[in-house]
Amino acid sequence: MKPNQLLKKLKNAYQVCVDCGLEHGEMRTKYSTWWHETCDVCGLHKQVTEARDFYYLNKGIKELRSKI
Repeated sequence: MKPNQLLKKLKNAYQVCVDCGLEHGEMRTKYSTWWHETCDVCGLHKQVTEARDFYYLNKGIKELRSKI
């Protein structure tokens, strides 16, 4: 995936899986509501939570912006 495409996905993500959340963000809290749905970043159907629980994936967004 091109950096611009990933950046757009991260910015628009509402729900993310734990793998994408930890890769592109930081866990905000120990307590989150999880459900089975499609991750807005990787596109896989698995347990997801709101992007806010990973600080809206700001870590990944900042890293990508510095590379573009």
